[in-house]
Amino acid sequence: MSVQKDEERAPLLGGTVPRFKVDEILNFIGFGPFQVAAYVMVGLTYMAFGFEALLFALISLKVQEEWSISAVQYANLPALTCIFNILGGVVLSYLSDHYGRVWPYAVSVAMIGVGGLASAFAPDYTTFLLIRFFASFGVMGVPILAYPVLIEFLPVRNRGRVLALLTLLPALAVCASGGLGWWLIPTYPVHGWRYFTAAIAFPSFVAAAGRILFFYESPRFLVSQGKFTQARGVLVAMARMNGKRLGDLLPERVPLQDMIIPDSDGTDRGSSLPKLLTIFSRPYIRRTLCLSVVYVCLTAGYYCTTVFLPALLTQLNLNPYFTSFISILGQIPGIFLISILTEWPCVGRLHTLRLMTFFTVVFFLLFAFVRNNVSISVSGIMIYFFMAPMLPLMYTILSESYPTEIRAQALNFFNTL
Repeated sequence: MSVQKDEERAPLLGGTVPRFKVDEILNFIGFGPFQVAAYVMVGLTYMAFGFEALLFALISLKVQEEWSISAVQYANLPALTCIFNILGGVVLSYLSDHYGRVWPYAVSVAMIGVGGLASAFAPDYTTFLLIRFFASFGVMGVPILAYPVLIEFLPVRNRGRVLALLTLLPALAVCASGGLGWWLIPTYPVHGWRYFTAAIAFPSFVAAAGRILFFYESPRFLVSQGKFTQARGVLVAMARMNGKRLGDLLPERVPLQDMIIPDSDGTDRGSSLPKLLTIFSRPYIRRTLCLSVVYVCLTAGYYCTTVFLPALLTQLNLNPYFTSFISILGQIPGIFLISILTEWPCVGRLHTLRLMTFFTVVFFLLFAFVRNNVSISVSGIMIYFFMAPMLPLMYTILSESYPTEIRAQALNFFNTL
């Protein structure tokens, strides 16, 4: 396999040693069993994240009934937990930038599991709120830590395809969560919502254990922190699992720091401030503002629909659990549609986003004005068919809109929004 070499070479014992960027080393290692294991680890995390997505929507009616609270009081739950999402994102991203990806990642997912399980035993609404605040502190760590970690293990040429396939796992988890809610909550009228809350917490413990077992630090992070010995160890392990010999590219007798080309921007990767400000610099400011508006509108539409759909369906005398489950199931074929459209040269990412947005608006209007129950159900399914897959598409667009040197901080900014 040919690897692009830098013209600058370092002398060694009368010879020369090529120098490489980290991405070039990852390209040499290629895609293999190591990346599959990383995909499974991150996929488990996103599935745990997906199981939590419908919690507030599916338990809303039962929680209001058990503790005699109004819909307005219950709306404080998703609103206030967003504050702890933001705090968790700031703290966990800081820890990840300064102390590594492994433990902040595992702690983030474990907090979701512990908080989810404990909230199933909450004796009153105040206690339930406090416990969910704890869980929501870890929720933001998933997109901030898991998504960049997978990117930093993947060769450049495989990132788009693998990240597209990654979005299927949380979609399946959301559907499984909807199915569990449809089964448990009506079947056990008194404590069904508690059984459901405890059940969807279990995948978070599995994901946390998976991150600890897959105890490999990001080689890019290690290089940025000057930990070249550990970085070489991870790269050797990656190459060995993929059937490659790293020594064919990086001679073992040469220190790794003599063969690594530093990041071109020259900023300290341990400092978040220069990276965050970079996305507001002249080359990126217009792109950042436009993507911010699109991302905020899209996520607001998706989560508001998901949270308040069951209550709205109940007022329309429809089964909220069954209809919500079928509607959310519609996003899976939508993901396959996006994966096809984005690969067509004549369509691409932005045209796909425009197309899906147009049809989302059309079916929202139909949902708002039709009165027939069948039409309402079909409109709900089509809303999720076109709207839900736009979230992973936005992640792909965001990751491709910024260079590697500022990608992590850019994702952190958008997730904080």
